[in-house]
Amino acid sequence: MRRLVLPAVVGAWIVCVASSCSSTDVPLATLPAGDDAATPPAPRCASITDCPQGTYCEKETCDSPSGTCTFYPAECPSVEMPVCGCDGVTYFDHCLRQIWGVPSETMGPCMAFTCGGPSNNPCPADSHCAQLGGGPGHCSPMAEGNCWVLPPQCPSPSEGGNLWDSCQPGQHCLDTCEAVLMGGSYSRSVMCP
Repeated sequence: MRRLVLPAVVGAWIVCVASSCSSTDVPLATLPAGDDAATPPAPRCASITDCPQGTYCEKETCDSPSGTCTFYPAECPSVEMPVCGCDGVTYFDHCLRQIWGVPSETMGPCMAFTCGGPSNNPCPADSHCAQLGGGPGHCSPMAEGNCWVLPPQCPSPSEGGNLWDSCQPGQHCLDTCEAVLMGGSYSRSVMCP
């Protein structure tokens, strides 16, 4: 009866052929040394289809040819800090843009008008057309707007946040989230505290 004895060294195996045995080093794994032992680098990607499930392709800019696969955020704080995603949609904040898996952003709402107006263009599913203007001239029935993605629940208005008055009588001093949800055209409020 033959006995196979494994040595104490990790990565070495005893190889037996016919009636003789010899020791051969076989690498089982390569472990990083020192500081490299932390998290492995995120996979590179050109689009979300290159990323594993539960991640999206985050890029430095919308024009970047590649980025890194990044985990979706678990939750968002819902603070009004609008960003314009690469898809031309305004997101209430940076975190919502990430949850939607949009690769990058520029600060502030999108400047190009994409919805409403004379052609009454719709927004993508789960987004809202917001006709938020800077002054009374924006109150035209032909006003165009921007598509917005909002948090599931509008947060309490933040101090110093934007306030809006409806172009139609009755709605005054609405915060941005409420104004977007209510629909219609709004101008920046001049009579709110």
